[in-house]
Amino acid sequence: MSISLILLLLLVILIGISSLIFLNLNEAIVSLDLLFFQFDVPLGVIILTVFCFGILVAIILEVLYFSSRNKRSD
Repeated sequence: MSISLILLLLLVILIGISSLIFLNLNEAIVSLDLLFFQFDVPLGVIILTVFCFGILVAIILEVLYFSSRNKRSD
């Protein structure tokens, strides 16, 4: 196993553990009002959703950047 694979595995485990901590330890309920709909969502779920959305956006931007970079060098 290479060192980068081990670091990636540790990062995934760390994100999983922190996700469980956010979900289990958070008891605060946030009232989310979207024009005609009102949702009562735990704060931990909101934090995890924003975190996962941020990771997804970062991955998409990295893929776009590296794919355009490879086309320029050809």
